[in-house]
Amino acid sequence: MHSYNLIFLFSKKNCTFAKKIAMSICNKGKRRILVLLLVMPLILVSQDIHISQFWISPVAINPANCGFFDGNLRLGAYNRGQWNSITKAYRTTGLSVDLPLVKRPSKQDLFGIGANFDYDQAGDSKFTTIQGNVLFSYAHALSYRNNNFLMGGIALGGAQCSWDYRQLLFDDQWQNGTYNPNMGNTETFYGNHYWLADMGMGAQWFYQTGFLSFYQVGLSVYHLNRPKISMLKDNSIRLPIKWVASAVVSIEAHTSIAVIPVAYLSFQGKYSEFLLGATYSHTLPIDVKGFRNKANIGLFYRWNDAIYLAAGMEWRRLTFSISYDFNVSKLKKASYARGGTEIAVSYIIKKKAYLRRKAIPCDIFAN
Repeated sequence: MHSYNLIFLFSKKNCTFAKKIAMSICNKGKRRILVLLLVMPLILVSQDIHISQFWISPVAINPANCGFFDGNLRLGAYNRGQWNSITKAYRTTGLSVDLPLVKRPSKQDLFGIGANFDYDQAGDSKFTTIQGNVLFSYAHALSYRNNNFLMGGIALGGAQCSWDYRQLLFDDQWQNGTYNPNMGNTETFYGNHYWLADMGMGAQWFYQTGFLSFYQVGLSVYHLNRPKISMLKDNSIRLPIKWVASAVVSIEAHTSIAVIPVAYLSFQGKYSEFLLGATYSHTLPIDVKGFRNKANIGLFYRWNDAIYLAAGMEWRRLTFSISYDFNVSKLKKASYARGGTEIAVSYIIKKKAYLRRKAIPCDIFAN
């Protein structure tokens, strides 16, 4: 087993085994930990980039969300940093754009198209993932009132993963318990990057029952082609299929107040992520341009990992939100309960609507 596999270990998010390793780092000598890292890395399985405020970046978790909104073009971005207190921070940045390409009010359906991009850098090895997808979707109304929709979508794309060996420490560089940076190492490297192609698909149901009340349930699956991800040129090491289920329910508690419970569940190989929480949303009086702006605040729990707060505004066609994770896992002794900060932004461009002779009940078909 080669020691450079520790890159593979520390580049993964929310890995239970990695957290156990990190805890042992706090309690044991560096050399003993390095030996452990040499033996175990290949039992680990890669996990995807994750975000906390998935409802602001909906195309990031389900391609069926592509193009389904009231407007002509939607732009999204997020930035996340975590584990600053333990090692070099994990940094993730995402961008997305999507639009309803074709709307057919007479047939009560629409076709959407879009794209999303992610850049992630993790740990001392600067393990970097650059990935992108092209998204296609279709939505069809299940009722004449256009308040009940079923959507489907596909994602086609690829990624490049790379790392820097020069930033790492190896067993050969330790002498009598002391690290010597001038010592070379006897490791054999198999390159510093690989490429992969990827594909996914998803479905979603949306039902709006009032001005502030709706139901939204989605299911998506990624890495259907099981791309190769080996640093050792081992074709048997492949990215596991990832399943994602999400639910958002908006409950109108008052004409200007909504409580919005959310749930998120994902499975990838042996690992899973479960998130549960709720947002309190207060709708403000109509402004001078006719918009109903909103102020939001929420509390969420990622199972066995973190509690986080999120607060933001929906101002006209701009949505802005910031969240902060408080680590509650076994890693909290090393992290001092500090997790990560995430900023998410979404902006919708909408052309001025012209008066039409025939009214269409749903805002989605207003353009």
